[in-house]
Amino acid sequence: MLLIALLTASVLCSLPPCGSSAWQEKTGAIPAPVSESSIKVTIATGGGLYGPVKSRFKVGEEIPVVISMTNKGDKTAKYCLSTSLFQNRPQLRRDSQLIPYLTNMTREADKEDAIQRCERSAARRFQELQPNQARVVDWFNISQMGIAWYPPLPVGHYELVLMRRIDCCQGPLVESNKVTFEIIP
Repeated sequence: MLLIALLTASVLCSLPPCGSSAWQEKTGAIPAPVSESSIKVTIATGGGLYGPVKSRFKVGEEIPVVISMTNKGDKTAKYCLSTSLFQNRPQLRRDSQLIPYLTNMTREADKEDAIQRCERSAARRFQELQPNQARVVDWFNISQMGIAWYPPLPVGHYELVLMRRIDCCQGPLVESNKVTFEIIP
């Protein structure tokens, strides 16, 4: 099963880039945020296992994005951990311009057959957050390894927001806070 997933990911990664930010907006790659979630999603560049939070990275350096969740409600809240591809939709801007995804894997992950395979996957894990509990729940890297969300980032000022799915494979997304960082020579 793992071999099939890895082969599928490698084939999908080799497909041509998705296209413009207009395509992302038109097709829902930039979904509307969920407004009534009891879970707050927070991101940071660095932190957790990656050492201190950072806002400056050198050209070509891996940028770790640590994802935390906080239960703002007064009841236990459930969330799922499945895969970065199904649960995360980063939105990266440079000089206020949305940078399009390098991969079209998100388009493939949004297809019904992929969603159903994800829903049947043994990799899904359900977790709970108690009222007012905060926890680091996940992370991903902006780099050319793993899911290459973006092309290599040149020197500049960047803003990142994450749309995070609370359910495993489908459903609404919750908008995180915005983080800013710089790429330096």
